[in-house]
Amino acid sequence: MSSKDKGLVRPTVYQFALGEAVITNILEGYFHRNDMHPFIATNATAAEVEELARAHHLPFPAMEHNFVATVIKTPEKLIVVDPGFGAAAPAPSTGWFMNGLEKAGYSKDDVDMVLISHCHPDHIGNVAADGVATFPNAEIVIGRTEFEFWKRGENISEMRQPTLALFQKTLLPLEDQLRLIEPGDEIASGLVAINAFGHSAGHLVFKLSSGGKELLLLNDTTPHFVASFANPEWHFSMDDDPQAAAATRQRILDMAAEESLPVVGYHIPFPSIGFVNSRQQGFDFIPASYQFQLA
Repeated sequence: MSSKDKGLVRPTVYQFALGEAVITNILEGYFHRNDMHPFIATNATAAEVEELARAHHLPFPAMEHNFVATVIKTPEKLIVVDPGFGAAAPAPSTGWFMNGLEKAGYSKDDVDMVLISHCHPDHIGNVAADGVATFPNAEIVIGRTEFEFWKRGENISEMRQPTLALFQKTLLPLEDQLRLIEPGDEIASGLVAINAFGHSAGHLVFKLSSGGKELLLLNDTTPHFVASFANPEWHFSMDDDPQAAAATRQRILDMAAEESLPVVGYHIPFPSIGFVNSRQQGFDFIPASYQFQLA
């Protein structure tokens, strides 16, 4: 039985300042699964995954898979990044974004931009419903490689057929309203797209710079807060190109560690903010404590 089923309260909104920006992480929901292996590592053995889990005081094979969307408030814009499942929510434990947005003090009419890292259901389901944009005043921004891959609809795996259908229902009707971007583009003042292809054809991560501070949104580069860091070469079962995703994971985590960048991950346990430390092999995710609450 989940905490929600027991009537227990859990935090769903977390805000902190980053330079002149305010960052809000919103727990869009979660799944409870019983398949840590092979879900988080198809090219490792069950014993290897269990050993890593037990070493970090995690149960095995049970796990919680979080979905955490981010809202960026700059002096110029209110930007929503990957606003979750929306009407496509597959379970009552998901689809919480709009409630979290209200708790944070914003409304859907306040949003100036919806920024999409990639087109998997937990990222685009809340962009539109029945051909109508969820955030009526927002520009919708997405990577050109990602959008054009799903628009072509070629060589889509059986696993991703529902994703293709949702894309065709949700994003394709809005094509004329989209701004398509490339890696390296400045999306808004201080916000830059970075190539993170692999998890999906055109998956992007985003780097925000504000008032001398920086933040890296990993999005789906790291699907598990232990395994994806300790063993970036492990293949996540939901990666569309597992080998490319593993190479991307290594590159992005190298960058985060070398530059001491705070990171937010869409599937890192809420509130999903921390740092990356290099070790002899792999990395450690170091959850934030009070760093971002200090004046």
